[in-house]
Amino acid sequence: MPRPIGLLSIVGFFGLLAAANAQTAPAPTAFDGTYRPVSWTKANAMYTDKTGRMAPCPIRRPGPLHIANGEVRYTTASGYKLRGTVGPQGELAMGLDAPGNARSAGSTSLNLNTNGQIDSTGTARVHQSGASCSYDFVWQKQSS
Repeated sequence: MPRPIGLLSIVGFFGLLAAANAQTAPAPTAFDGTYRPVSWTKANAMYTDKTGRMAPCPIRRPGPLHIANGEVRYTTASGYKLRGTVGPQGELAMGLDAPGNARSAGSTSLNLNTNGQIDSTGTARVHQSGASCSYDFVWQKQSS
């Protein structure tokens, strides 16, 4: 009986190998490219700090937005790396690209909700909201 089991193992291995080779990288999309920041505004002027006092939201200029094969990424002004996806109609959704313990700032959990849309002219409009301040960013796709 060991012979049929060995044969089945070999057939199974080659079946998995063929399936792995059949997977291809995602196709490039019309949204692929680098987008430069052209506008950044505070959506709220003030927030409540850790001590319970009101404080002004700082101005935050985002880094460039990069899109390749339906994946989007950028680095915030405070150094956090965000990654996400671009849908077929240009819808953007991003989250923190960090290990679990890097998602906290002090004793509070760091949460950035970042969503937006790319239009047919290559303009990406994104709203980013966190536990304190929220921002509206606009990027424009650079010519190839």
